[in-house]
Amino acid sequence: MVKKGFIKRVFPGGNTAKGFFSYYDNIIGTEATRIFIIKGGPGVGKSSFMKKIGCEMAEKGYDVEFHQCSSDNGSLDGIVIPELKIAIIDGTAPHVVDPKHPGGIDEILNFGEFWDEDGMRKNREQIVAITTKLGKLYKRAYRFIAAAKSIRDDMEAIYKEALDKGKLNLALTKLKAEVLAGVPYMQKEGKTRHLFGSAYAPGGVIDYYETIVETMEKIIYINSSYVEGTSLVLEEIVHEAVKKGLFVEVYHEPMVETNIETILIPELKVAITASKKYKNKNIRIFDVDSFIDQDILKENEEKLKEDEALVDELLTKGLANMLVAKKEHDILETYYIPNMNFKEIDQFREKIMEKIMKYAKE
Repeated sequence: MVKKGFIKRVFPGGNTAKGFFSYYDNIIGTEATRIFIIKGGPGVGKSSFMKKIGCEMAEKGYDVEFHQCSSDNGSLDGIVIPELKIAIIDGTAPHVVDPKHPGGIDEILNFGEFWDEDGMRKNREQIVAITTKLGKLYKRAYRFIAAAKSIRDDMEAIYKEALDKGKLNLALTKLKAEVLAGVPYMQKEGKTRHLFGSAYAPGGVIDYYETIVETMEKIIYINSSYVEGTSLVLEEIVHEAVKKGLFVEVYHEPMVETNIETILIPELKVAITASKKYKNKNIRIFDVDSFIDQDILKENEEKLKEDEALVDELLTKGLANMLVAKKEHDILETYYIPNMNFKEIDQFREKIMEKIMKYAKE
């Protein structure tokens, strides 16, 4: 009996303070065997197509990555079968993906071939109206997230002032030595892969860290109220690991795409994360908060409380706009679904599965 493959869930894109930000180039590397890029509107069955192929490959014993959509965490933006170096990616807006090696590696799957154009034309005005409305709702959501960031920046400035950098650096030097003990420096640098570990989605702040962090044997938890401080700690470890020739998976937080929330060093079977899920589930805690001057925090206690409440309120409003957008998107899909030939899509999926399995036999 074939052991079922593991499904890992990550976010390749995020709804950030800057708007939609994509790490799509990191879905699969340049060593890819085949990249299938799906083109087609909402409700044409792209996510279901990818999900069915992903689940079928997992049933055959292959580990599969599900790249979840941050605008609808129940949907997929892509799947990757790492062992075969094959990816299927949604290449429609807002995550436009164009083929870099047409024919050689990349292949376009045009789902427009499976819709009834006459039927679609009848709903043209409604489709345009809802698409316009969606754009406005997301712009509004991004303004709320940007406003939340500006308030969080006020909190971050207080934490930065209160941080004893000397003590932090000393403890960080020990942590790096502990994590990377026995790993020599290499002539060739290692590599990084960047994705989002969590996302602002219509359902709230979502993550699937149990499928990421818990694949590692050792989990180190970073206890920190200072977001940029957490990121600085993780950046230092990433930099050192890469110098030693290691591959590092880097997972970013949803608000600021450059801030790191979690890293994995698969070769060392270690995860280092600030996700509160691992506050009581770890082999070690690295306590950034212990290097923060409590007197400075006490002086700014009221400001921090006020800021925290405002950040929560603004994020709640931003997420509420995304939820309205999701409902509008669901309505938009109803104009596509009746005009799609899903029987032909199923037959097409079987052909793509045959292609994938050919690569598996090579």
